[in-house]
Amino acid sequence: MDLLIRASGQSYQETGLSFNAEPFQLGLLGTVGALCYSICCLFSGSISDRVGRRVSVYASLIGISLALFCASRANRIGVLLLIPILGGSSMAFFWPAAQAWLADLAGRSPRRLARRMCIFNCSWSAGLMVGPIYTGVLWAHWQETGLPSQRLVFTSLIGFAVLLGVLLTLVRNKAREDTAEDLADARNGSTNPYTASLLFAGRVGTFAAWFAAGAVGSLFPKLGEFLEYDERLRGLLVGSYHAGQSGAFFLAIFTTRWAYRRWPVAVAEAIAIVGMISLLWADTPIHFALVFVATGVCSGLVYSVSLFHSLHGRTSDRGKLAGVHEAILACGVFMGPLLGGLLAQHVNLRAPYVLVASIMAATLAVQAVVWHRGKASVRESAGP
Repeated sequence: MDLLIRASGQSYQETGLSFNAEPFQLGLLGTVGALCYSICCLFSGSISDRVGRRVSVYASLIGISLALFCASRANRIGVLLLIPILGGSSMAFFWPAAQAWLADLAGRSPRRLARRMCIFNCSWSAGLMVGPIYTGVLWAHWQETGLPSQRLVFTSLIGFAVLLGVLLTLVRNKAREDTAEDLADARNGSTNPYTASLLFAGRVGTFAAWFAAGAVGSLFPKLGEFLEYDERLRGLLVGSYHAGQSGAFFLAIFTTRWAYRRWPVAVAEAIAIVGMISLLWADTPIHFALVFVATGVCSGLVYSVSLFHSLHGRTSDRGKLAGVHEAILACGVFMGPLLGGLLAQHVNLRAPYVLVASIMAATLAVQAVVWHRGKASVRESAGP
């Protein structure tokens, strides 16, 4: 799914560039869909709790396919800006339902949930990594051969939606039976005193990391064009952010310690802050790639913490809580292109990355306060 979504996002950007869109308009292309996604996630997860996961995801695929068809035939920037309303709203009925479906199948074991969640995360983040590359390569190839890149790329993505719908018919509905060891793991995880602060840290960190993802995905193509990077290289560099995410998710498969430790989140965010500030003077593709990979690792870690603590130990409201997780994520994706686009329009094309660093620094400060209060609360409850 995220190969499809990220490839379509890059296609929106390349189409906007072909219409000579301004930086703020390019930012709006990422903002409009994310805003609709964020709003709809607040209730789409609850709907999947009632109507079922499978019904929700199939309705999503139908809406996304229709949006892609319309995008393939858009002929001006004003029309293109309207299409993500349908795409973003439709996508909201996929991810909360899919994440809750995953937790349903994992049962009550935190180890099984963490492992399956990380494999799931590796899969969609690999799609995010490949998506911009897919669009960049095909767009440049068909443009060089004189074929209509816009129509062909968007139409090919409808094929991915159809394929995904076919594959989902193979997914079972029932979870495996919990063993005694699974139930013991569930009890141990539910009594961790730092769960609430880790959930908060994961959520605010997810907002900041996806604020960065939205800014990079929507605004870097314009900076890359200014630096005379071709479509293939622009797609590859945007994809490197998601390569970092994939790496973080892959490493998280082998242990669940990341779910109950605070320092990995703080270290990853600090590295990402320094990297984003360094983009003020970056002028080589390798510099951009290293920073985007490091920020992607941070994104993968905080996303995993937030989603794990949203799903673990829940029963009837997993769709609702997954929806809250996705709504927070989408707020970041919405605000990153919007605020970053304004800065790129009125200051310069590198200004958005300073804003990203500032948002992440503020996030780290808030997390530190919450962690300190949580630690003090645990000490008080433990008594003298």
